[in-house]
Amino acid sequence: MDYLKIAALAVSAAVMALIIRRIRPELGMTLTLSAGALVMLLALPALARLIGGLSALAQTGGVSNQYTAQLLKVAGVSLLMDFAAQTCRDAGEEGLAMKAELAGRVMLLTLALPSMQTLLTQILSLSP
Repeated sequence: MDYLKIAALAVSAAVMALIIRRIRPELGMTLTLSAGALVMLLALPALARLIGGLSALAQTGGVSNQYTAQLLKVAGVSLLMDFAAQTCRDAGEEGLAMKAELAGRVMLLTLALPSMQTLLTQILSLSP
């Protein structure tokens, strides 16, 4: 039922922001940003359950904790940077949103680098 609360909050805030923006644009933006932060706070328990479920699934499959942690970091950075970019867009800052997305991509590649190095080392060890 949490998803219904979150959806209702988001739609209600969007409608209120649409109405308020006509009268006071700065309040509309404040309402939108505040509602976005509240939506994310309401989604945190689901995120915690997701992380626990993925960790349990990885343990069942015999995946190393190192790789599970790496995967969770990549997912976290991806979600966080997407949230930052969307928040910038909500504030009317498209250029800043694009730069946040670019920074997120650079961070994701940086996080993936150790796994790529390990994979390359394993591939090279197989060749004569």
